[in-house]
Amino acid sequence: MKEQRHSTPRVCPGATEKGQIVQVYVDRNHPLLQLKRALPWVSLFEVMTRRWAAAGKNTNGRPGLPWDVSLYGPLVVLMLVKNLNARDMEAYLAENVVARVFLGRQDDPMPQIRDHSNIARAFVALGKDGIEEVNALVLHVAKDLGFADPGILSSDTTAQELPLGYPNEPGILRGLAQRCGRALEKLKRRGVQGVEAAIEQVQTILRTVKEHHLFAKGTDAKRQVLIRLLTEVGQLVVQTRPLVARLSQSGKRVIQHATATLGTMHEVAKGLIPQIVQWITTGVVAKGKILHAGITQARAIVRNKTGKKVEFGLPYLLSRIGGGYVFGTLIQGVVDETKMPLVALAGYRDIFGPHATPALLVYDRGGDAPATVAQLAHEGVKQIGIQPRGKRPWRIAEAVREQVRSERGKTEGIIGTLKSDKYNFNKPKERLWQTLEMAGPRSLLSFNLNKLMRDVVGAGT
Repeated sequence: MKEQRHSTPRVCPGATEKGQIVQVYVDRNHPLLQLKRALPWVSLFEVMTRRWAAAGKNTNGRPGLPWDVSLYGPLVVLMLVKNLNARDMEAYLAENVVARVFLGRQDDPMPQIRDHSNIARAFVALGKDGIEEVNALVLHVAKDLGFADPGILSSDTTAQELPLGYPNEPGILRGLAQRCGRALEKLKRRGVQGVEAAIEQVQTILRTVKEHHLFAKGTDAKRQVLIRLLTEVGQLVVQTRPLVARLSQSGKRVIQHATATLGTMHEVAKGLIPQIVQWITTGVVAKGKILHAGITQARAIVRNKTGKKVEFGLPYLLSRIGGGYVFGTLIQGVVDETKMPLVALAGYRDIFGPHATPALLVYDRGGDAPATVAQLAHEGVKQIGIQPRGKRPWRIAEAVREQVRSERGKTEGIIGTLKSDKYNFNKPKERLWQTLEMAGPRSLLSFNLNKLMRDVVGAGT
């Protein structure tokens, strides 16, 4: 049995057999070490231990190799501060002396530094909810130190763009057919009868997609091929539906997985085909249009903005409290702008308490709806800084309007910063949904940790 290893080899391939111990002075006031002293490690370890235990990690003293929370906790925080992937984090730990001090491994001449695979497992096991809990703790630290003002809440919607090719309709339908085809091949190899016709239908769809891309010239010709493609996809759904009904109670794991894939693709087709029909007949992109057969959470977000009428990706509501710290909510389904101020308030209360209420709530004119404004007033928001639509009057004084405009500009600026190469909110490299849904909260937490570090250093604490 191959021995399992949780750390990098003690001797690098290019190093000599006899290493050397070198003493390097590290300033106590290094920014990373000031951040470390400011963070609530007892609360952080409680959150991480609970999340890692739920993911099956040995945090409670069971027999076997224990999960070292005292190492993995600071390691994950440092990874978030630097916004590094697991492989880059492994290299950073191997080379950076301050990182060793941050992890508390400076007194060990040959410390165990985890390799990239275990770093990645630690981060994934923390999960989206764990990342958001850690972010809430950071916001509370910023509030307690006087760097954040929860009396101001400014929010706006945006899209976390995914690294997808241009989402044309034949490409999306090809992805649906390919997933059905792989599931059908698994069923065929397990001896399931009656799948040959469906497999042949998949090949017909793929040939039609190729015809659309290579041989259909002009708008009319492409439209005719697309209409035929929709018919062929509908026939594939009809052919595979009896298979799903017949095999859904199978006790074999492979058959269950393949049947579940077919059922998922049926649901995708049920929503996608009417959306494509709407685009063919009206030329207007449907709200919440599905962009990818494998990542159905990615949608088309109709903006009708100058230069960008539609955004493609995951819809997010990003909120900023006074002082510049942020939190966010991944929106499920179609985005209703008129409800977003209420969603922002709900996210705010998830962090600061069920009865916490900002004195000033800021949103653009998309959130201006009588029902929403009345609900915010009922919840105790004193100053509702929602820009009115049309010629409706403002609900706040002129002096407060200037503050609202300023907060709106700061919120837009932070959204742009999050989408920069430093925080990588846009186009994350993750592919599985379990890690992809963590990419947005990870960027927000990385931003907040770096901001807290700058504020702590600036205050000289």
